[in-house]
Amino acid sequence: MRSSSRRILALPGRIAANPLWLALATVALVAVLRMRHGVDADVSWQLWIAHQVNSGAHLYRDIIETNPPLWFWMAMPVDWLAGLIHVRSDQVLIAVIACWACMSLAATNRLLDAIDGPSRCLLLTYAALVLVGMPWLQFGQREQIGLIVTLPYVALIAARRAGRPVSVQLAFLVGTSAAAGFALKHYFLLVPIVLELWLIVSAGKKWRPLRAETVALVAAGALYAGAWAVWSPDYFSVQLPLIILAYGVTGAERLVDLFQPPVLLGLAILGLLATQWRILRSEQTGFAIGMTIAGSVFAAAYFIQAKGWSYQAVPLMGCAAMALASSLTAQVRTRLVILAAPALLCLPFWIAAQQAMHQTPVSADVDRALQGLRPGDAVGFIGTDPALAWPVTLQHGFRYPSRYNGFWMMRAVVKNEHSESPDSRITDLGRRVISDTVHDFRCLPPKRIIVARPTPAAARAGEFDILAFFLRDPEFARLLAHYRPLARTSVESFQLVSPLEAGVACVRRAEPQAN
Repeated sequence: MRSSSRRILALPGRIAANPLWLALATVALVAVLRMRHGVDADVSWQLWIAHQVNSGAHLYRDIIETNPPLWFWMAMPVDWLAGLIHVRSDQVLIAVIACWACMSLAATNRLLDAIDGPSRCLLLTYAALVLVGMPWLQFGQREQIGLIVTLPYVALIAARRAGRPVSVQLAFLVGTSAAAGFALKHYFLLVPIVLELWLIVSAGKKWRPLRAETVALVAAGALYAGAWAVWSPDYFSVQLPLIILAYGVTGAERLVDLFQPPVLLGLAILGLLATQWRILRSEQTGFAIGMTIAGSVFAAAYFIQAKGWSYQAVPLMGCAAMALASSLTAQVRTRLVILAAPALLCLPFWIAAQQAMHQTPVSADVDRALQGLRPGDAVGFIGTDPALAWPVTLQHGFRYPSRYNGFWMMRAVVKNEHSESPDSRITDLGRRVISDTVHDFRCLPPKRIIVARPTPAAARAGEFDILAFFLRDPEFARLLAHYRPLARTSVESFQLVSPLEAGVACVRRAEPQAN
């Protein structure tokens, strides 16, 4: 009994001596739990592309993708390792992201040594939940990675601002990690730029541009630009024109659609912290100010993108929550912050839980439409939302015959068709997409085709029916004649009943990885 009491009394001292261990244990626990559920649609597509490229496919030539190559290059070693140890690539990716989060927390711990041990332990443990628990559905998304690299980078800039010594090795590692994360989207580059401006204003004449982290950022950026030009020049000649032509129709149709719950929460926290600016300035590390600035920049990036997709608000909400949490470590706190903080710090996880528990009817309909299929079967998907095919294709080990992750560009094609002066380039794009799909399906005939369709009543009322649009093409109509309809809900499934004519000059699609 006495020995147990001594261990309990000694616990604060152990935490003070090593405030990081609880945060690392939290990351490990969340990662293990997350591995049971896989990853979302975009990340599944990322891993599929990595597998195809590792097998010899050419990105932007054999696979049509809107995003720059870095995200897919990052997934290639993940796919290689998954094949080597014979586990699913999404599970390996979750482990890799968890390790990245642990390194982020370890660096942040070193850079926040001005905060006492117990307070730092609580702050880092909360940070662990923000980095890997809050983005539960968005695990592996670029926004989660952006949040992971922002944490130590802000801590580093705050340390520079306070004039505390930082080892060259640590600063270089933090800068290299930040370069990889911020390069995933050009919007993210605003974060280090604005933080540098903050440092310039704060340091005045003491500011030095040549530091280990800035050298790492510039060097990594130059290497990425060179690699992009050498290994993925097709992005500029093939993909960029498609983005300019059709990608603008995706995302939010109205301004109000941008104000998702994570956005509202993040803005509310940033607004609260803005009223506490004088108090935050007294914090020795400046970490809360830096996270407030980073959160504000991510908010600007979210509204510049104007898509209304909740995952793009992950770094906004995460940075805002961390700014509020770190403000509680300051010696001076207002009553307003103390009263509001518990609810505001818990709400990100409540929002994440609500998102995780919500399954759309379409998802359930797709699961039913796939019944009877086995791993290795080729399955075609036709719909404007890429989530129709992903992540079920990766999770079930289906072969995916299309070069497109989804037919999002059809929204632009239909909008153009109904305009007073249609753009012939967009009209030609619609024809080319259907022609590409016929070619792909002949190269790797789907055993079943799943099509997202409106209800008959909605179709009669004028809602866009992508199948009717595809059937205008005689070649696609001849292809679908080899299939018979099975069932129709929010999706309609078609089963192959007679062999398709062979395609020509087919791109080899890699077999899915064995679980």
